[in-house]
Amino acid sequence: MYSMLKIDWSEKRQRHALDRMLLRGISRKEFHEAILMGQKRKQRGNIHESIYRYFSVVYEEFETKKFRKIYPITVKVIA
Repeated sequence: MYSMLKIDWSEKRQRHALDRMLLRGISRKEFHEAILMGQKRKQRGNIHESIYRYFSVVYEEFETKKFRKIYPITVKVIA
């Protein structure tokens, strides 16, 4: 178990994911819940998809001994 989950919300790096969240009405809290409680699926390398409620989150994950660092890539609505 990880002691900390850290999500990188820097505008420069994550602009696309933030735009998708705004268009779909998804808050940062819901994004965080999707990462923690959603059904996980590994896509390739360090890229994962977490399916939660009516949307899925694609993110890149890096793990260290102290924390798990998340870089959001995009947010998709499940049809």
